[in-house]
Amino acid sequence: MNKQELLEKGSELNSIGKYKEAIKFFTKALALDPNYVAAYNLRGVAYSYLNDYEQAIYNFGRAIEFSPDDPDLYDNRGLCFHSIKEYGRAIVDFTKAIELAPTREEYFVNRGLAQEALENYEPAMKNFDKAIELKPNYSMLRYYRGDLFMTLKNYQAAIEDFDAAIAMNKFFFEARRLRGLALYFMHRYESAIKDFNEILKINVNDDTAYFYRGVSHYRLENFERQRGKARPRADVQEVGFLVRIVKGFELLNLVVNLNLQRRSLLVLAGVQCVNQLREQRFLVD
Repeated sequence: MNKQELLEKGSELNSIGKYKEAIKFFTKALALDPNYVAAYNLRGVAYSYLNDYEQAIYNFGRAIEFSPDDPDLYDNRGLCFHSIKEYGRAIVDFTKAIELAPTREEYFVNRGLAQEALENYEPAMKNFDKAIELKPNYSMLRYYRGDLFMTLKNYQAAIEDFDAAIAMNKFFFEARRLRGLALYFMHRYESAIKDFNEILKINVNDDTAYFYRGVSHYRLENFERQRGKARPRADVQEVGFLVRIVKGFELLNLVVNLNLQRRSLLVLAGVQCVNQLREQRFLVD
């Protein structure tokens, strides 16, 4: 087999997840041509899928030596640096990729994610803004920026980005989940419940949706009681989840099937769980 045939066979193996076998073919190709950039790159990709980032970074580095003007090589190496939490080095590579190809939105996203990991939120936001400017109709970009807005507790801006992401892709349930959380944090409980309901139509085992829907029902009930309105309490499945997730509350499962006069025990159990979760930083008002 010549080097091109070896490369193609390795690439085929890469595509079906046989990375170790693929590496053997790329290595054979490099034995025929030690300057073969494509073989170094694809061997680096295979090593990255095997989580062998040291070897992946070496291969991308060798490819860059022979092809220093290829932005994808810097991006690939930057992703490996990001995976091992060397965010500064990742940013250097993503910046070089941007210099070589300033209209590629994915390079701005990757640099933004590295900046966000370093808690450099202002430059991260600028990178996401630029990515959206370059590709305004890509739902994932609005999701990334919305997620950063969540970190900054700018929930209204986050909701606007998640609205846009969901409008582009109605099946984007992770965006819907985060929008539900943002609505919850803004005390817009009815809207939050609607999002969690949609998620649970698709995944009846989504514990996050059950938990926040249950707490939203409870909080909404308190608000409406203060206004003199009655509202059904959180449903049994939701409160059962609240009970289930906190150690030490196993006995409270016994009250799940009690009559309405004793359902207040369920609400109390939920409140206790919420308080304990807040203390453990799992729940934020």
